[in-house]
Amino acid sequence: MGSMSVTNLEEGLYGVLTNVAREHGTKSQKGFLIQFPLTHEDLSFLVGAHRVSITKAMKDLRQSGRIIKEGKTLVLPLDRL
Repeated sequence: MGSMSVTNLEEGLYGVLTNVAREHGTKSQKGFLIQFPLTHEDLSFLVGAHRVSITKAMKDLRQSGRIIKEGKTLVLPLDRL
């Protein structure tokens, strides 16, 4: 996994977040809400990447608007799914 490109990591992470949001999250007008704590370590286990890489990918996903962080809640906007 060390050679996984940043784009592939972002897509993999976004796919995991989408699955978690649809299966365990709450749907709202804003999008799917993940209202329980998911640490970067948890996500690194699910994606199969280093925690530091997850931190960078999460930052990139936030900057692109694919995820929104509101306190401890992650929002996956419906228009981006």
